[in-house]
Amino acid sequence: MRSMCNKYSFRRIDILLYRRLRYRKGHGVHSPFVYNLITKVIEERSPYYCFDDIELIRKQIPDKKVATRQAISPKHGALLFRLANHFNAESILQVGSTAGLSMLYLSSHAPNRLCVSLETNPALVPIAKWVYEKADRTDIDQRTGDLSEMLRRALVEMKNPDIIYFNVCHEQSDPVALFNSCVRYLHTGSVIVFEGIRMNQRMRDSWKEISSHSIVSVSIDLYSMGILFFNERLHKREYIVYF
Repeated sequence: MRSMCNKYSFRRIDILLYRRLRYRKGHGVHSPFVYNLITKVIEERSPYYCFDDIELIRKQIPDKKVATRQAISPKHGALLFRLANHFNAESILQVGSTAGLSMLYLSSHAPNRLCVSLETNPALVPIAKWVYEKADRTDIDQRTGDLSEMLRRALVEMKNPDIIYFNVCHEQSDPVALFNSCVRYLHTGSVIVFEGIRMNQRMRDSWKEISSHSIVSVSIDLYSMGILFFNERLHKREYIVYF
């Protein structure tokens, strides 16, 4: 088992090194939209005012295992913030358990956002609630229950969410089915982010099927995350980006 883990780790390092040499800073990207996204959002490293506040809350989470292993990483959280900020997302939907920190990153770019968080892990529900209370975020609508049913209801109520963040690597629900539930509610400015697109074979297969869907105009493979756009004016293509 250890040799298999080491083999996987070395393979991942090799892939990331290759990506860093070939796919950073928008090299070979001719689309102005994608080039701007890579250079001004994905590769942006400037700290924002809210990052320290969110990370302080992470340090105070009573369950340290959750804070370090199950909550979103600071790097991924910062990207969620930059995406929501760049596209001025006004309606935000989180799908899957994340212990609350991902929603803080998604919704801290401006006040008065419509925020719905769908939590499914019973062990993380009270932690997410604690995180929202600690951040004084009474505007976040936290819901628990069956994920497919919660998603259906949230989409009907929100109508056209601006950004949807899926963290369903360890969920029993089918990522493709969850994505298909969203299709009729998307608009040309919608953004969907999938966490852990290479976490396991199921996620790899799901990402391949989802990113090839006819409604997807541009997909961006960050290795550890995937981003989808739905603007018909953009030429359909998948981009690989070092992150």
